[in-house]
Amino acid sequence: MRLSADVGIAINCKYEEELCGDAVQVVRTPGQTTVVLSDGLGSGVKANIMATLTTRIASGLLKRNVPLEHVIATIADTLPICRVRGLAYATLTILQVQQDGKALLYEYDSPPVHLFRKDLVVPLERRAREIHGRRILESTFQLQDGDMLLMVSDGVIHAGVGEAFDLGLGEDGLLHFLTAPCTTWHQAEDLADFVIDLASSCYHHKFGDDCTAVVLRIRPPRGVAVLTGPPLDLKNDAEMVQALLSLASYKKIVCGGTSAGIVSRITGIPLETSLDYVDPRVPPIATMSGIDLVTEGVLTLNRCYEILRAVHDGGIFPRSQDGATLLAKELWNAEEVHFLVGKSFNQAHANIEELMQLAPRQYIVTRLVNFLKKRSIPTEVTYF
Repeated sequence: MRLSADVGIAINCKYEEELCGDAVQVVRTPGQTTVVLSDGLGSGVKANIMATLTTRIASGLLKRNVPLEHVIATIADTLPICRVRGLAYATLTILQVQQDGKALLYEYDSPPVHLFRKDLVVPLERRAREIHGRRILESTFQLQDGDMLLMVSDGVIHAGVGEAFDLGLGEDGLLHFLTAPCTTWHQAEDLADFVIDLASSCYHHKFGDDCTAVVLRIRPPRGVAVLTGPPLDLKNDAEMVQALLSLASYKKIVCGGTSAGIVSRITGIPLETSLDYVDPRVPPIATMSGIDLVTEGVLTLNRCYEILRAVHDGGIFPRSQDGATLLAKELWNAEEVHFLVGKSFNQAHANIEELMQLAPRQYIVTRLVNFLKKRSIPTEVTYF
């Protein structure tokens, strides 16, 4: 069975710090997903620079298919050692999940990664290696559908030190709260949020250190089909809808009120709209049986592109259920994407787009396609 991974990230800065000393990069290449987590020594600007430098070097090399051993060696040569504490200025964890389920794990001065399977902790056998004078723990193991992997920074392990706990939450304390419910979480980021909320409670809601939790939820590869815009010729309405429905194994998304109306008319499935604005910048979503997500069109697509660019640059997804965020998450985690784009032009929409400085539908779809292709996600566009 081919496997992939949804990645959920939750980060919180040390109390009264504006910059986080932890950094995470996710690298998706054909056939594998790689997550890089680094924790800069201390907190603030210096820690942020070192952690960001570490993750950017690692992710840049991995995108070029440089072997992991060479990546570790390059970082070991680059990062200095603190003369006072005798520690590296940044820790490093690299976790790579291949499509056959094989996982490679490298840990340098970082808390151990935990694997959960059917609500049980699966011990990982680690081998110590020395690469350019640095002691690296290496592990190779086989993953299964439904497995969960948890990576955290030191701030989570030390949560509450000297306050809620004498020595902090610790690994045992963290696992105490996770072993029972962890693999029942449907969204990776929900579990990551839970871990950070747990750390926040231990710190009495004033974080004593930067805290990061990264969760990988192993699943089969997933395709996403996005239908947006009415066809240039009304005669092609049925063909366009049938093209969407024919992608049986894909998640199906419809962007646009007119587009959703066409799908509803052709299929006979009622469309249920909502007036609840989760985010004032994004119109409400709707629901339709058999369609996984129904959103507004141009506004949502433009906001979706903004979110994807921000996440690509090191940000995390907004904790929101608005249509643009939901669409962005689906595209980010997809292994294949197929856009079905109607070429009909509406002059009234053009005036609004110009007034609000929005990219037209076909142009923003092209931007999304180019963005996904740069992330090595196979993407196809069919125009009607």
